[in-house]
Amino acid sequence: MERSEWSEAAGSRVISISVSEVTGPGTIDQMVADAAARGHQVTIRLVRDWTEAGLLDYPQRRPAGKGRGSRQALYPANQRNLFLTLLHHRSGNGISSLARIPVGIWMYWGDEYVPIRQVRRAMNTWLGDPRASMRRARETAVEMSRQLDNPAATSAARRELREALADLAYTGRADFGRLERAITEVFEAGFGTLRRAVGHPAAPVMADSVIVMLRARLRAVDLLREGKVTDEDLYAARHGHQVAYAEYAARQRFFAMHAPAENPGMYEAVTAENALNACCGHLLTTIGLASLFPERASQINAAPAPPGHPWRLIT
Repeated sequence: MERSEWSEAAGSRVISISVSEVTGPGTIDQMVADAAARGHQVTIRLVRDWTEAGLLDYPQRRPAGKGRGSRQALYPANQRNLFLTLLHHRSGNGISSLARIPVGIWMYWGDEYVPIRQVRRAMNTWLGDPRASMRRARETAVEMSRQLDNPAATSAARRELREALADLAYTGRADFGRLERAITEVFEAGFGTLRRAVGHPAAPVMADSVIVMLRARLRAVDLLREGKVTDEDLYAARHGHQVAYAEYAARQRFFAMHAPAENPGMYEAVTAENALNACCGHLLTTIGLASLFPERASQINAAPAPPGHPWRLIT
């Protein structure tokens, strides 16, 4: 991977990679010195905390010899550069938001830069505690309900949808009977017995598809928190996402032509910034869908890995 390509992912929301490259391994003291040289005042405790959270990988131990204990452990050069990137984006981003950076690097550039053991810790940090903020849960609910809105829906139906989604976001548990009714009464209001579909016919938004996506994400959350996602599952999810996302990238501009006027951003553009900012959600969804639909996942994973990154496949 070219370091300049990491820099192309720079954006206002989270992701960019430092272009001031460190070329060798270093101790935790050198990590702190790296930060100071670039204007960041940090402590050894911060490095250790971020390591525990998966923002950084554990350093490599170095035995000093028989009976001599050990020398200071070393962080590889890629981890030292990752640390500088995290510091660059620390302002305005909490630790759960920063956790997307190592996951995204692993998904699109591989284990050479971020090992899978680190990804597992980073994903759990990104998931965090769903009960930590009711305000955040309600913001999530408002955004999701906006995507499902329908001018024919009543105010009461919209309010119930927001409440059902907020409960889901806050507790991490869903009453799918209630949720399906709430989504249907908003999204399909005025359609009678017809099923409403919005967007391109090959990739429409439907009430059923929204429910499936929510089920998949909740399944993946449970599997990750219970330690039931193996390394093989994570590698398969990465491959499956890369295959599906490359296909989406090739067709995104055609999908976007069919986006409804009230939701012109329904089909998000495929850029390095967008891909990296959404990486944890993409990985979570792919893990859940593979658990719900293993045969379909096997078919996708049988496809060869796409050449290059998805944002470079757009013509």
